[in-house]
Amino acid sequence: MLRELTSTTMILHWTKMLTVFILFENVKGWNSSSDTVTVPDIINLQALDMWRLEMEWMMNQNEEERNQTYEIQVGRTKNMDIVDSMNVSKRSLEAVHTLVWTSQLPLNCVDHSVRIRFISEASPPSSWSSWKTIYGEMNLAHNQIRLFPDEQVLREGSTVMFCCIFPTETHITSLFFGKTLYEVINISPRVKAIRVENINATNSFGVIFYHDRNSEAAHNFVTFPPEKPFDFRCETEDMRLVYCSWKIQRAPNLTGDRRRKYTLLISDSKAVGCDVENTDHPSCGFDVIQQQITYNTTLLVTNSLGQASETYIFNITDRVFPVPEHLEVTAGVFDSLVILQLDGCFKGLLLICQIELEPGGIKQDLDKNGSDSMQYYAFKLQHLKPSTQYSIRGRCAVQGNDWGRWTTQRLFITEPLVTIDLWRQIRDHPNRTVTLLWKTVSSDSELYIEAYNVCVSYRNTERNVCMTITQTQVELTRDLNMSDITVRAVIQSGLSEPAHITIPSAYIMPREKRIMGNEKGFQLTWTRDSTTTCDYIVEWCMLGVALPCNLQWRKVPANQSSLNLNTGYFKAGVLYEFEIYGCSADGHRRHEKQIGYFKEQKPTQRPTLDSSPNITWSSVNLKWSFNEKDPSHTGFITRYVIMVQDDSEAASNLSYFIQSVDDPCSKSWMVSGLEEDRSYTFQLAACTSAGCGPETTAVFRTRKNFYLLTVKVLVPLVVLVGCCVCLWSYRNLIRGFPEEAFGFLHVKALDLDEDLYEASEKIHTLMIEDCKWCDVEILDVRPITTEKPWLTGAEDQSCSFITPEVTPPSCHLTTDLTNFTYVSCVQQDLPSEELQTEATKQESEISGFSSDYVTSVGT
Repeated sequence: MLRELTSTTMILHWTKMLTVFILFENVKGWNSSSDTVTVPDIINLQALDMWRLEMEWMMNQNEEERNQTYEIQVGRTKNMDIVDSMNVSKRSLEAVHTLVWTSQLPLNCVDHSVRIRFISEASPPSSWSSWKTIYGEMNLAHNQIRLFPDEQVLREGSTVMFCCIFPTETHITSLFFGKTLYEVINISPRVKAIRVENINATNSFGVIFYHDRNSEAAHNFVTFPPEKPFDFRCETEDMRLVYCSWKIQRAPNLTGDRRRKYTLLISDSKAVGCDVENTDHPSCGFDVIQQQITYNTTLLVTNSLGQASETYIFNITDRVFPVPEHLEVTAGVFDSLVILQLDGCFKGLLLICQIELEPGGIKQDLDKNGSDSMQYYAFKLQHLKPSTQYSIRGRCAVQGNDWGRWTTQRLFITEPLVTIDLWRQIRDHPNRTVTLLWKTVSSDSELYIEAYNVCVSYRNTERNVCMTITQTQVELTRDLNMSDITVRAVIQSGLSEPAHITIPSAYIMPREKRIMGNEKGFQLTWTRDSTTTCDYIVEWCMLGVALPCNLQWRKVPANQSSLNLNTGYFKAGVLYEFEIYGCSADGHRRHEKQIGYFKEQKPTQRPTLDSSPNITWSSVNLKWSFNEKDPSHTGFITRYVIMVQDDSEAASNLSYFIQSVDDPCSKSWMVSGLEEDRSYTFQLAACTSAGCGPETTAVFRTRKNFYLLTVKVLVPLVVLVGCCVCLWSYRNLIRGFPEEAFGFLHVKALDLDEDLYEASEKIHTLMIEDCKWCDVEILDVRPITTEKPWLTGAEDQSCSFITPEVTPPSCHLTTDLTNFTYVSCVQQDLPSEELQTEATKQESEISGFSSDYVTSVGT
């Protein structure tokens, strides 16, 4: 057992010894091989920026291999933690080899070291070179927290590490990028970091990196490399400067010093830097090279992450697109003048320019040979509307090329149309005057008219008199040589279009024609005047008003002979005068005159009756005064109406009649068929088609018919005288007859009274007097010789019926034959003695009268 154990132990020992020997020999062979391969020599190591580390090394030139391979290792911190290892192939002919390594962690955070060795396929690798170190800021003496990267431009989509260097006594527990908390990586005792993958592009304000204390922050920007521009082209507007433009696929997100840089590279010329402010429409320009037709241009775009370029080759004559540098508008009322100003070196080129007017879309073209000086293209716009806003723009082109761009739209407003409607009034009494009147119509309601310029010219002379008027009418002294009158309105932009009128040397007064309006107004018509060549003027005015006439007028074309005036111009019951004037080269002459009422009304004035008409026993010849042509009337006076009323008590209430005088110019009328010695009431009124006006009333009495009375009195007397003559020869014979034979001649007093009353009624001799008549009572009383009955009456109501015993009142007995049966009773204030004496006297006067009846009169 012991021997077997010993043998086993010896075998293991010798096995170990053999293994060690073999290993030693291999190591010895390796060392001998390494000593035959050259070790690369790092001659330089530097940081190009915060991220890139550049190293340079040299290699022995005796190596036979044309392509050489090197293994490079990058270590961090003092512990030389390997963070990257790579194989690099280089050509052996190069004396110095260079390599740029990019780090995810900023080089400022920690120390970075590099070593290198040569690798050959025919022999073992060479020994490693010594470590070459570039130190970070963690070794600097400071007590502040440092954050990296800071103020850097980072590539969009890359993975970046952010580090924080802090003093030994400081504790960092969390780190943020933007608003996101990331996992902390311990790089060294004083360095912590975070890894951000696929970072996004930021705006121009960037993104911040900070720690949990939030007292320190690093500000960075994330962008992308420039892209190749597209639609790159060049053109010129004036053959003096070439502008190149292009489009960008993706707009840059950084500005200021971090923005992209553009450079134009022109063949046979130097590079031109471009200051691109507007990235929406980027452009860059350079001066035209004299006598050069073909251009080869390259646009170079660069930023901190890379560059891109585009090339464009062109013939400059094909890329000329002229643009007017100035557009000027002179606005008028109905037309305007537009001038395009073109400046450039266009000699040898045929140019064409165009303008466009809106609204309307009107275009006008004008071509001209180009020159090397300023050129003007004038366009006249016509048929515009006054006081209207328009926009105008222009463009030009070289014949055969496309149009250049439009100019900026220019707005303009046409001048307001100020129309002066001019008319005149010519008067010969009391003075020879011409009154000018005008109405102004403007297309702009807010237009201010400062004044009016009135100019008068005269026939057969060059005399011209002008004046400035602020009103809309002026009165001028009429001169036989006065010819043309011109009126212009003075406005802010100058003078308006003139209004002309010609004053005729003489004129005639036409006949007057009456017309009548209706509910629509006046429909005026007139006969055509063959001498009228320009137009008709219809003027009208209210007549019969206290205020001055408000003259109105209206123009009518020469081929028209009618005019409708609506009711808005007129009032009812007012007389209007219309005068139609025909216009010719000699001025306006009166053609017709018409007067009428829009609507007639009843008259308001009364006729005046003559207080002393010619009156007979059967007629009254009325006379009156009335001005039927007075313009203040409310209608045309067409007739007069006379109403005659019988005022007598015998007449009934219907005893009246009406007569019409149809001639308004007649001022008298004979009213016949009247009764004699009667009172009649006459009413006279003037009438229009609307009715009659107020009446004038007068009372007249017809005269007595004395001829008939004379006949009635004389006939009985003649008969009586004839009878007396005939009986005179028989007087003795009649004397012997008894008294009873002549009893038929005894006539009672009452019978006589009735006969006389009937006769009096027929001849109208007894009229009712203005006194109170007494009641009459007939009593059958036998006569007494000592006491005679008699007639009496009294004024006052105490007058009693007459009895056989009466006290004689103070009544006066009327002894007229025709009124024998009537007593006029007049109460008199007499003493009783005088009353008794008067009564006794009256009794003695009537004592010889005998009658079978007594008539008593009482009031």
